Amino acid sequence: MGRTFAARGVRIEERRIDRTFAGAIADLFPTRQPLEIEIGSGKGRFLLHRAQAHRDRNFFGIDYRWRFLKEGVLRAEQRGLTNLIFLKTEAEEIIPHLVPPASVEVFHIYFPDPWHKKKHHKRRLLTPEFFKLLHASLVPGGLLELATDNFDYMIAFKAALVEAGDTLWSGMRETRNERILDPGVQTHFEAKYARAGRDLYYIELCK
Repeated sequence: MGRTFAARGVRIEERRIDRTFAGAIADLFPTRQPLEIEIGSGKGRFLLHRAQAHRDRNFFGIDYRWRFLKEGVLRAEQRGLTNLIFLKTEAEEIIPHLVPPASVEVFHIYFPDPWHKKKHHKRRLLTPEFFKLLHASLVPGGLLELATDNFDYMIAFKAALVEAGDTLWSGMRETRNERILDPGVQTHFEAKYARAGRDLYYIELCK
């Protein structure tokens, strides 16, 4: 547990992983429903839309930057979205421990840090090992949605997928400047990059 913030009468808590918690992410929601997880949810713009439009699903947002995440927490509270939870944590910490195999309908990973410098490439999230972990956590027919504005990182996505075993996936779709899932909404950075005229690359993988 961590810091707390008060805003407009709502008490917001910066939550971290409680290492004594023996359950799974699904246990944190009041109702068991199909689960979607966004890794790097930032201010929560995308998940707030999804959770409001799909009350029959649960949504979980992960980010390590509390200064952005707290905005999503506050808005979810204000809108009464009991099917949306945000947690300040690293994906590498929570996915292996609190996400059982075949428990997630959709993983969303939009515009992860490309770590441009070669010496920092080892910090990139989307490694072959991480792709294997996400694949194992998806239900049969589940989706992995990826997006980046960095062409080189998009190529690195594909190389990591091949190394992880691209035969793991039953289907793959690619687009440029055309969102595949839920085209009517954008993340904060997605909207910013689109306004700047950058090319946006999307990949959808089906287990």
